[in-house]
Amino acid sequence: MKQNRSDLLSAGLLLLLGIGVALGGMQYGIGSLARMGPGYFPLLLGLLLIGIGVLIAATPSSSDTSGDGASMSGLAVRPWLCVVGGVLCFIILGQYGGLVPATFALIFISALGDRNNSIQVALALAACVTIAAVGIFYYGMQIQFPLFVWG
Repeated sequence: MKQNRSDLLSAGLLLLLGIGVALGGMQYGIGSLARMGPGYFPLLLGLLLIGIGVLIAATPSSSDTSGDGASMSGLAVRPWLCVVGGVLCFIILGQYGGLVPATFALIFISALGDRNNSIQVALALAACVTIAAVGIFYYGMQIQFPLFVWG
């Protein structure tokens, strides 16, 4: 079967990312399975990304890709902009606003990247994920991330 161009590009990106993460992890002490060092998990994650990239490249794709919207000619810009914009808002609001506004903005803006989501759905999703994030990270794991930053 013929290989899809987008599959090859995705596999190449995963391979490059995996190699970079694995090489970065090897800069730290790897340790052993019983006493893992700081480079153990990045190395393992890099190898996993390399493996997934190889699997994607080796797996033939179906010849009919018209139904899944994976054509390379029509690059979808809105999802990319919304996800990147959401992450940038999380970084800025995490520093100057706290966990609640940062998480809410991240999920709300990222959810708007899907054309099927309305503003009401994005608001509801952002509210639910923010409540879950506060419960899990602030109260459950007691991560030192203030809920709100004033001033």
